[in-house]
Amino acid sequence: MDMLKQFHHLCLVSSDYEATIKFYVDTLGFTLYRESFSNNWNGRKLELYYNGQYMLEIFVVEKAKRRGQNPGEVYAGLNHFSFLVDDVEAFVRKLHDDNIETSEVKLDKNTGKKYAFFYDPDGTKLEIYES
Repeated sequence: MDMLKQFHHLCLVSSDYEATIKFYVDTLGFTLYRESFSNNWNGRKLELYYNGQYMLEIFVVEKAKRRGQNPGEVYAGLNHFSFLVDDVEAFVRKLHDDNIETSEVKLDKNTGKKYAFFYDPDGTKLEIYES
C-alpha cells in the first residue's frame, strides 16, 4: 500500500505465525526482511520493511497468551498501535476490498484530521490517522 507512511509502535507479539505474516505481508504490503530466533521470547523474530524502510518487528511465540490471565504469562499482541496514511478513506476502501472490517472514518476534533481503526488477526487494534 503506497499510502502507508509511518508506524508509531514498532513491536507486536503473536502466537499465530501464518495469520500474522499473511496479514502484514499480503494485506498491508510489507516485505519480510529477516527471520531469526529470539532468545528473549523463545521464538521467531521477524523484521518487516515497507518501501525499503525498517518498520516493524514481530515476535512469534508458541502458545502465547494474553497478559493478565495468570502471573508470568507471555504477552501476546499490543493494546493498539497507529500509523499515518495520506488518504484514510482510500486506505479503508482497500481494507474493505480485502474483506477486513473497519470502523467508519471519523474526524478528530482536536487535529481536524480523519482517522479509523480495525483489528488484526490477533485482536490488536490498529489505528489509521491522516498524515
